[in-house]
Amino acid sequence: MIRLFVGCSANGEDAEAQGMLEYTVRRYATEDVDINWMKLSKDPVSPWFSNPKAGTGWNTTGWATPFSAFRWAIPHVCNFEGRAIYMDVDQIVRADVKQLWGQTIPDGKAILAKNPSTHCCMLMDCEAIKRLCKTWPSWDLLRTQAGLYRSVRALGGAVTAPFEGNWNCLDGETYKTLSEPDIKLIHFTKVETQPHLKWALPRLHANKQKHWGEYARQVGLPHARADVAPLVERLWKEAQTAGYGIDRYLPQPEDMFGQYHMVRGGAKAA
Repeated sequence: MIRLFVGCSANGEDAEAQGMLEYTVRRYATEDVDINWMKLSKDPVSPWFSNPKAGTGWNTTGWATPFSAFRWAIPHVCNFEGRAIYMDVDQIVRADVKQLWGQTIPDGKAILAKNPSTHCCMLMDCEAIKRLCKTWPSWDLLRTQAGLYRSVRALGGAVTAPFEGNWNCLDGETYKTLSEPDIKLIHFTKVETQPHLKWALPRLHANKQKHWGEYARQVGLPHARADVAPLVERLWKEAQTAGYGIDRYLPQPEDMFGQYHMVRGGAKAA
């Protein structure tokens, strides 16, 4: 079983992106994939539990996204055993994730990623992280100390080697087309131009919600590449037809958090 952890928002703001990511993962996968949607939870039993008003669970102060620090908790959630893949929600897969899952991690390394500072998609060897990163923070410290994940990111970078194939193609980069075989995953990095917002923003605004990205910027702008929109249009139609529509990802009203809002150094969940 391939273990895939995806960082996403708690209030269903990115439901369309979740649908397209899951659809594309399962469309190409030749082995079973277990997807763990890492999003803030009000359930005290959940590893992603947070109660901002009580100041318990995850402290999201200063996070750039509603899931910024979660990726570095994956080794803890996996009991520092086996492998795990991490992805941001704003991505679509173009190849079998088994190709990433089965790659060899060099001796002295514990992570495969694009480079030592870019961990939006990565393969983690959880046991090797414990063995090589002696100062990896405890579960309680990682959850409660504001901004600690930035230091953990540097620890991860020190044990990172590059993966084979472009499993984190940033907004299409300089490729002539988005169908080139070296592109294994496309990552829409700029919140302002994420293509799924074409559908997410009208849905959210009709319900008097805002997308979490609206706390700091103008969102819903056209993507810089003209070939992104038609690709995503086609994939979203296919995803819905295959059963990966928004109802699969929207939370119940009692599970909703308040509006993500600006604080010093980033933002915070309410």
